[in-house]
Amino acid sequence: MVKGYQNAVISNTDLNINLIEKKYTKGIQDLIHRFRRPYPSDIDYIRRLDKEYDIIQKKGFVNTFHRVCDLLDLIKDKNIPHVLRGSAASSLICYQLGISDIDPIKENIPLTRFMNFCRDTQPDIDLDVPHWIRDHLIDEFHEIHPDKVARISNKVMYKPKSAMREAIRKFGYRKFVPRNYKLEQIFPDPYVRKNVKKYAKSLIGTQRQWSLHCGGLIVFNDKVPDDLWLEQERKQIKLDKYDVEEQNLIKIDLLCNRGLSQLWELSDKPVADYDPYDKKASELICRGDVLGLTQSESRTMRKCLLALQPKSVYDVALALALIRPAAADGGRKAAYLRSQGKGKRQIITDEDAIEYISETLGCSMDFADKYRKGFSHQNQNMMNEFMFRLNMKRDKESKDRANIVKELRHSPKYSYCRGHALAYGQLVWALAYWKSREPKKFWKATNKHCHSSYRRWVHKRQAILNGVPLRNKVQGDPAYQFSKTGWWDTPDFLSNGFGFQEKEGVSYFHGIVANMRTIHRFRKPLILMSIGIGNDKYIDLIINKKIFKNQYTVISGCGIKKKQFNSEYIEVSHLL
Repeated sequence: MVKGYQNAVISNTDLNINLIEKKYTKGIQDLIHRFRRPYPSDIDYIRRLDKEYDIIQKKGFVNTFHRVCDLLDLIKDKNIPHVLRGSAASSLICYQLGISDIDPIKENIPLTRFMNFCRDTQPDIDLDVPHWIRDHLIDEFHEIHPDKVARISNKVMYKPKSAMREAIRKFGYRKFVPRNYKLEQIFPDPYVRKNVKKYAKSLIGTQRQWSLHCGGLIVFNDKVPDDLWLEQERKQIKLDKYDVEEQNLIKIDLLCNRGLSQLWELSDKPVADYDPYDKKASELICRGDVLGLTQSESRTMRKCLLALQPKSVYDVALALALIRPAAADGGRKAAYLRSQGKGKRQIITDEDAIEYISETLGCSMDFADKYRKGFSHQNQNMMNEFMFRLNMKRDKESKDRANIVKELRHSPKYSYCRGHALAYGQLVWALAYWKSREPKKFWKATNKHCHSSYRRWVHKRQAILNGVPLRNKVQGDPAYQFSKTGWWDTPDFLSNGFGFQEKEGVSYFHGIVANMRTIHRFRKPLILMSIGIGNDKYIDLIINKKIFKNQYTVISGCGIKKKQFNSEYIEVSHLL
């Protein structure tokens, strides 16, 4: 530890990088030398960097940043676009190193959610890259750090159905177990059935097998212990993310992003370099023309964008945060959209929760993050401590306390942090920029790379309408072939009654299913569906699952047309 380290606070006269370097260990100094952006001279930036240096050195996080920089060097050398996900975008050091393209000082993003003095776990730095390059990058990272890099696993636990199937096999049944089996037919003896059920019950909650984590990489300071390897290839280890956190190991998540693959085809311009107030991108998003825009084309997101009418990338980032479960299921999204942000204060992001707790209890942001995390993980001790401190605040009305607790009770549900929302907002904005200017080029890239919740024909048809030459031979039923290929012989939409009309207040529809998912509202299962009814014409349906019997290619029915937040939909009463 450097002498005088505990009192390492930058004064207005200490703006010289040489003075800063002398205060910290060689690891920090080496980190400074890896900066990809010029060293700042503004006092706010210097103070923030000094605080981050202090935390990194005290907590022993230096190697984490160096290993991420090693991986970043591979990405930058190949000129591969990337997006930093998660709370690391709140770090100024990440911005200076080029890991992040978001300036946390300019964007007013506090550091606390990423790392603070009250948190001992390693900072979580996750990177998104185009889907086609990720495996190559992992292999090259292995070569840079031989025998020190491994992929982590997930523990797959037995659930009631898998436990029962395992118990059936355990008791000697070797044939295929059908989906709708009856235990009485497999084991006629009631005594055997009793033992099968008992054994199945004992398996529930125990580990079934190891699976591969989607992108988690562990970097050891020394060689990976031999007893941790899961297979002979020595790529995967017998640790999951919770084991990694408990042992305080360096973890980097390298994940796929097809939106970056789209952008790679369109331009080599970084996502942060697009005009955040671009008028054409704004107009495209405001009219709900979001098909093909990764992270934005869902019915929920389109509805939110139509309500917000985004004028900048910051509005898109807000929409991305609003549709997360913590805000949406907690009623915060609806309240925000009704008031357009002019109503009472809403907790939308993790940083909102931290600031809310800090102001309520009069504690530091670092301590506030502990309570936020306690609510997020349903840690009863932390929640009880929060309630004790809250009740000690005599200047608060009981009604106010109830509202505070009500807001925080939704914390276990997933929410975005500000940096993550802005990073993904920049990606959406960049794609909207190209779609508004070069639709043909955009749809060519989209059909090549985009993986969407929409059926394949939707993107194919949009590409055709924008002049992309796709040729698929149509055979058999035109509607079926269209759902597979998005192509038919005539320039117009299929003419056999597809469309939408209203009679005496009832809306009738007939179209091809474009998108479908199940949600639960007030314990009622609902189907959210979009259908194509003409060239570049789509309508949204909400269907009670009780009347939804099968998978559909073509769907017909009737219902009541409704409108909410500039978004129209049909609440289906009958399917024909």
